Amino acid sequence: MWDLYIPPLLEDQRPRWHIGRRLALIPSVTAQCNRTMILSALTAGTPSGATFHSFKTRHGSEMILVIENASKGYLADFLVNLNDERRILSWEKRLKVCIDVARALSYLHYEMEDQKMIINRDIRSDQIGLDENWGAKIYDFAGSIFLPLDLEEEALYLDRVVGSRDYLDPEYLVTGQLKRESDVYSFGVVLLEILCGRLTYDPIFHKESDNGLARMARRSFNTQELENMIDPKIKEEIGEDNFILSRGPNKKSLHTFIGIAYKCVAETQNERPTMKVVLNELEKALFFQNKGSPRISLEDIKLATQNFRDDNCIGEGRFKKVYRGHLQHGDGFITTVLKRMDTRLGQGKQQFLNEVQILMEYKHENIISLLGYCDEKDEKIIVYEYASKGSLNLYLNNACLTWKKRLSICIDVASALDFLHGGVGRHAKVIIHGDVKTSNILLNSDWKAKLDGFELALISPLNQKTNNVIDHVRRILGYLDPEDNKSNFITNESDTYSFGVVLFEILCGRSLLAICRHEGHLPDFIRNNFGEGKHDDFVFEQIKEEIVPQSLSIFKKIAYKCIHPEREKRPKMKEVLMQLKKSLDFQILVNRMKKCRHGWVETREREWVVAGEGGDCCGVLVEVVVMQDWRWWLRR
Repeated sequence: MWDLYIPPLLEDQRPRWHIGRRLALIPSVTAQCNRTMILSALTAGTPSGATFHSFKTRHGSEMILVIENASKGYLADFLVNLNDERRILSWEKRLKVCIDVARALSYLHYEMEDQKMIINRDIRSDQIGLDENWGAKIYDFAGSIFLPLDLEEEALYLDRVVGSRDYLDPEYLVTGQLKRESDVYSFGVVLLEILCGRLTYDPIFHKESDNGLARMARRSFNTQELENMIDPKIKEEIGEDNFILSRGPNKKSLHTFIGIAYKCVAETQNERPTMKVVLNELEKALFFQNKGSPRISLEDIKLATQNFRDDNCIGEGRFKKVYRGHLQHGDGFITTVLKRMDTRLGQGKQQFLNEVQILMEYKHENIISLLGYCDEKDEKIIVYEYASKGSLNLYLNNACLTWKKRLSICIDVASALDFLHGGVGRHAKVIIHGDVKTSNILLNSDWKAKLDGFELALISPLNQKTNNVIDHVRRILGYLDPEDNKSNFITNESDTYSFGVVLFEILCGRSLLAICRHEGHLPDFIRNNFGEGKHDDFVFEQIKEEIVPQSLSIFKKIAYKCIHPEREKRPKMKEVLMQLKKSLDFQILVNRMKKCRHGWVETREREWVVAGEGGDCCGVLVEVVVMQDWRWWLRR
């Protein structure tokens, strides 16, 4: 039996790790060691397995496992609270959850190192955790088994069957024959649960069969009645991508999903697809769903903008004008931003196609959301969500943008760039934004940052240089990677350089143009004022006093690395993101300790010690080691 412990939280923190403890009874030790070995093997592998952090024994009586916390709970929680509006998953989110789990299982079955595969044996919805970004991860490996890939017929015969009955492969249950396809069956049951919005052991399914949902779904599929079992919440949804012209999921997406779910729960193992096939079909279903972003009629757009009236224009560029409009949404209206491309010179047309393609296929909470588009006559218009506070460049010298808010904005943008650079989508492509600047960072009402301005973005194969003639006219020189001029191609590191410039703008409270106008060439200015041992006279005066020294030091170091003149010496966005989070952690920690009479820190020996007394911890030196997102406070 596992005991679950969630550590105490610092200010503005969410629990990020679970600490599970199992008493060292003999069967439990076996399961615990098995789970530990498997999680250790997974740590450097698939992104969709719960991250394993630490394993420790103490006096031989306890075995402790630390894994990351599922901050949004478990998938099963969203399938049993049908009337809770906060727990309704859109069709698109359901697809992404399925893809994450399918990718993890495909990794376990085919991509493990040392010619081994892992069969989980207990895939079920209450073991699929959801993180703060709705990413899905498999959490339970206690019953998992390592198998060599060259095992005869890739099967193992076991005397003892392990798993949850309603998710259990019927052939494995009867014969004891364990294969990869046993996991495929269990995952198929999860797919059907997601489709129906009910757990497999719901009484409604057991009225007709002890085998629960799977058998009922097979019969309904064969009689072409399976669509009658679909969760009504899916049918009723009006997603952000189809809020004007259509309701519910795309039909091709739904039929593709139903088809592969049916194949997964075939009665015999040989009839089931491999997880690679399942993953491909689910990604296809998501592709069809994203492709469903609607064409919005020109008539509706003219009504929304009052026929493009000048006082609705909120910005313009060389090949575009940007309007604020109110589009019809159900019985009311929704405020949107509409980008109207100037296609007279031909250039706006290509930018329109480029931006629509990227925003339809690559979605992230820190990337501006595409709501629709218009492609009628000579008009090419893109419709986005409305960011009520406008762009970041408007707030650089505003004291309302505190250091903590500035760090959070930097983290949001770094998260978006890490997502774009990390190999996403069906074909493991990366997106090079190509125009990262403060005017392309939009802020919503709670200061959440969204990356915008994808007209010049490039889609590139993962780990491959992209030959491209640089568009100097559209890009502002100060943000432009100096290597672009020399090499005539751009890479992920070109975005890193531009983001480094943004980081210094945020720190100085001044725009790039203002800095260059008064201080000259930006890299020279930075080297002269922000190098090691330099004074911080150019830090924005109105936030200087609130910045914790450790936080500032970490921020400056990573920003300085981002603008290194040599591309290969610049950090990856994943490292930039980690360091920015670390900077924010220090800012929160020290402020928290100042507010408390006693600041508590945890030593490696897990004994509690007082870090500061008298309500003032300014003189206390705390050494921090950040491993993943877990904080280990080592000593005073």
